[in-house]
Amino acid sequence: MKGKVLAFDPGVGTGVINGEDGKRYAYTASDNKSPNATRAGDDVDFVADGANAKDIFVLMAAPAAAAPGIDLSGIAADPTVKNILAKPYVIWAAVVILGSLLGGYLGAIQLIGGGPMGIFGFSGFILALLFLIPVAAAVLIYFELTNHKLTQTMRLVTMGAAIGGPIILPTLAGMMLGVGNGLGAAYGSFGLVGFHLDLGTIVTVGGGVLMLLTHLGIIKKLG
Repeated sequence: MKGKVLAFDPGVGTGVINGEDGKRYAYTASDNKSPNATRAGDDVDFVADGANAKDIFVLMAAPAAAAPGIDLSGIAADPTVKNILAKPYVIWAAVVILGSLLGGYLGAIQLIGGGPMGIFGFSGFILALLFLIPVAAAVLIYFELTNHKLTQTMRLVTMGAAIGGPIILPTLAGMMLGVGNGLGAAYGSFGLVGFHLDLGTIVTVGGGVLMLLTHLGIIKKLG
């Protein structure tokens, strides 16, 4: 007789088949003669033995249940999200700001505290200019989203600051302190007074490079 599995509990090892005669038949896992366990929705062939099903063979397995997922179509269709994706410089500026946070550039302005030039003199003032990198990136985001007439100029400013700032400014500061090759003693979140490679530097410069690639037309809009 043909039928369809209504339910099967693998923990208990029992299930129910709805036969083509309209009756329901109980069965156990040992009654299944197919290599794979039965599942709800399977089309089966079986032998009716009173109210039980014996010698069960799966004729057509039920489609596997779709794995749960997150539907992002609604988010992608949002006008604000589409506007941002169409402006890759907004994404890259956000990357620059992230790198600046990792590198501690927002706190760089403190280097000139406690006096006209701070404890490191003019080199401290140079390091403090790192503060302008995330500021420029934030201004660029605002310009991009408002279609400001100076957007193109701000792109170039932010791009140059993000690529050159984390390398040039610490190196100059280290050289002015007289610590050979721009590397010196440990200081705060900057690690070494002078150029050094850390996660903040990599992410910030990477954001600037992405801007450059977009400027050159190698990277197009994201959405």
